[in-house]
Amino acid sequence: MTPDGLARTHGAAFGAAGWRAESFRGYLDDPRATLWGDETCFAVLRRAGPEAEVLTLATHPAHQGQGRATAMLRAALAGLAAQGVEEVFLEVAQSNTAALALYRACGFETFGQRVGYYRNGDTAVCMKAQLSATSGG
Repeated sequence: MTPDGLARTHGAAFGAAGWRAESFRGYLDDPRATLWGDETCFAVLRRAGPEAEVLTLATHPAHQGQGRATAMLRAALAGLAAQGVEEVFLEVAQSNTAALALYRACGFETFGQRVGYYRNGDTAVCMKAQLSATSGG
């Protein structure tokens, strides 16, 4: 996976809000960050002790609706659980109903919100998942 390829997919999925290659390059160089998936469907997660955060998750529009993101995220959560991560956090735009459904299907629950968090004024839904070494989510 290359920063440019990740940026292309992220841009296709998020439009003007897509991350640039430099952002991905920084995470690829960060030993706390983990990249799961491939250039068409991926997640960037960052670990801090027994916690981790989903920094972004993107699926190229040509590959959406096929269950790839669900399978990839479940594998990522199982991998994190095997490494001793106990909780995973994320923020997702309230208007992103597909992502909300994905995260709920993978065991995430809402614990709060940040009104007006995004540049466009959208509210961020704060979610977390409790992991165990046996379930992965």
